[in-house]
Amino acid sequence: MRQRLSVPFTPSRVRSEIARACLRGSLSVLFGSLSVLLQPPASAATDSGGDAIQLELSPRICTLALNDKQCDTLVRATWKSAREESLCLVILDRQDVKRCWEKYTEGTYSIELIFTEDLVFQLKDLQLQQVLASEVLRVIREAIRYRHKRRQPWNIFD
Repeated sequence: MRQRLSVPFTPSRVRSEIARACLRGSLSVLFGSLSVLLQPPASAATDSGGDAIQLELSPRICTLALNDKQCDTLVRATWKSAREESLCLVILDRQDVKRCWEKYTEGTYSIELIFTEDLVFQLKDLQLQQVLASEVLRVIREAIRYRHKRRQPWNIFD
């Protein structure tokens, strides 16, 4: 047996409920977006003086085609700071790559790399204890794309 609703079910009531639900959803998306926008970028770290060290990679993404097994590219890492820094650029899991600067406000390092997985570049202090900035060079493999036809092809002339 069905129970009657205490509130009448009218088109105007449905529209107002839909509008309220949309507004609630929009507000949660808005506040979520604001929290993401207000976070500091991953490439900038603040030191004790409040100055940020910025690290940029070029390229930031390596895209592998279906027949490619590895990325083979020239990578350029550039960093800048508002004050003189003594630091080293390292690539995680690659002990052979390390470039250090003493008392510089900016630096650039270019290297030809061959790799199959994401590479994490880090700027560390000279003792290699503290991470000052970090960036990731991503590897993206092209997915096999299946295209399904929406309808059967036909031709009235056959």
